[in-house]
Amino acid sequence: MKQSISQNQDGFQVREGKFTFRADTWNLDPQSKRAVTICNLFFNHQYGISDVVRVLDENRTNVIQVLLEKGIIRDRRVRQRTPPDGIEHRKTVSSRNVTLRTP
Repeated sequence: MKQSISQNQDGFQVREGKFTFRADTWNLDPQSKRAVTICNLFFNHQYGISDVVRVLDENRTNVIQVLLEKGIIRDRRVRQRTPPDGIEHRKTVSSRNVTLRTP
């Protein structure tokens, strides 16, 4: 699967490419099978998160957690470390408004 970010789905940035999984999924433990199914439905079949929750009778938090862990979606809680080009984010402080107190 490619690692670049493309479309926005359900408010999350989704990785480009195709989600591929091992051919021997029948040999996986139930939790791993569930994760593969969630990723496959969301990424390859374009199901929304609410659709995956409904179809698999799964908790929304668990679905999002699996998609984050497998790298299908990008975590919205992580902020960019540098501002976008051309945007100044520094605040200036006027020296007139600052009062220094000495002990």
